[in-house]
Amino acid sequence: MPKALLLLFMSSLMIVSCATDPPKPAPPASMSVTAAATVAATPSTVIERTPLTPSPAPAITPMVTAAPAPPATVPVPRGAIHEIERGNLDRAEIAFTLDCGGHATGTAEILAVLRDAGVRITWFMIGDWVRAYPDLAREIAARHEIANHSNTHPDYRDLTDVQIAADLDAADRTFREVLGVSSKPLWRAPSGARDDRVLAAATHAGWLLHIFWTFGRDTSGNLVTGDSGDWRGFNAQQVAENIRRVTALRNGVITVSHCDSEATRASLPEVLRELREAGLRVTTVSDVLR
Repeated sequence: MPKALLLLFMSSLMIVSCATDPPKPAPPASMSVTAAATVAATPSTVIERTPLTPSPAPAITPMVTAAPAPPATVPVPRGAIHEIERGNLDRAEIAFTLDCGGHATGTAEILAVLRDAGVRITWFMIGDWVRAYPDLAREIAARHEIANHSNTHPDYRDLTDVQIAADLDAADRTFREVLGVSSKPLWRAPSGARDDRVLAAATHAGWLLHIFWTFGRDTSGNLVTGDSGDWRGFNAQQVAENIRRVTALRNGVITVSHCDSEATRASLPEVLRELREAGLRVTTVSDVLR
């Protein structure tokens, strides 16, 4: 056969063969990404893609942390000037406070009674007292809450606003230097003597909470006070009875006694026992304000 006719015959056969080959189906929609990529490639260069397997999320190991310390800041109600006579009424707690400004007779014994009872309270200290009894004051501050009762116990009503601020600051400077703590924002005016101007001056100086003591009426309508009267020369029985009367008001009561009172020293074990039996927790001012 002539060469030209042979070439024409072979070309015709190739055209017929290509026309009769069935088309390759498209990959089904459910096919994996890897399979679809393989089908689309030419047979001579098949590309096999390894599916990406998400890495497992790293295991989260809970951090072991210590129990949170009590809040460093005392809750301060809204408003400009605050005098507190009573704390939270929703919890069975009372604040037992001691003013320290005279001598220290019996103070170590009071501290021991509180330690043995596992009770932490608030001590309103005077700068002069801390400077006179630094070791005892440090022992108190190591466990209890410290508040400001002035530097030299003047009548703040006789001082100017600047003098009031200076006296509070001088006391707090002593507390920081000797005890390593600040008393802000808790304070109590010497002898409880204050007026609106005194309160405003202290607030302006950064002393936001003046802590007085509770006044109220018992079930018979009689007026009762958180002042134990231990500074009046009352004996231990009378002081204990005064505490009983006011704590009958229960939740949130704030009492005041003195750290150099023999009557308070003698009555304190019985008072703490009775309050515990009554279901009242004796604690600090900061606690009853929460």
